[in-house]
Amino acid sequence: MMTESREHKMRAFFNSRFVKGEKRRSHRLAFVLFWSILMYLFFSHFVISVGIIRETSMVPTVPEDGYYLVNRYIYYVTRPKRGDIVVLRQNAHTPEILKRVVGLEGETLLIKGGHVYIDGRRLDEPYALGGTYPDFGPHAIKKDTYFILGDNRKVSKDSRHFGTVPFQNIEGKIKPGVIFPLY
Repeated sequence: MMTESREHKMRAFFNSRFVKGEKRRSHRLAFVLFWSILMYLFFSHFVISVGIIRETSMVPTVPEDGYYLVNRYIYYVTRPKRGDIVVLRQNAHTPEILKRVVGLEGETLLIKGGHVYIDGRRLDEPYALGGTYPDFGPHAIKKDTYFILGDNRKVSKDSRHFGTVPFQNIEGKIKPGVIFPLY
């Protein structure tokens, strides 16, 4: 059971007159606002961010004009794997694009007769819409670079047009249909 003086002090602390009259209130609000903005910038740059798909190169896997969450921290602890859908930039002045990793560093890629071959073995691509044309390669993928293709191969501008993508240009990974892509 609380004593009357202690109960009176607790009421005084939560009293609206006490909070409104506090001189440090604006400083506390500025402190909270500053740290909130700082945490937002940190999380959106290094952990997770939201993107909008403005291209048709990944249809039907990822529909056009959809939203997606980009897992930005995954490639700080691991490397891209074949089949990953990655968000990347060709350079600092281009918008983000969405493509699928097909060829990994150290492999030899060949596109012939509408099919993709990795080190002489045909790659099974159930996600690809149509064949992969024109014929390309053989192309040896260098260290720290990746060969990327869109799923809608007829309209996709990808590594067939601008070459392999350096690892530092890959900004993150998405998983279509997954609300919060943590892996």
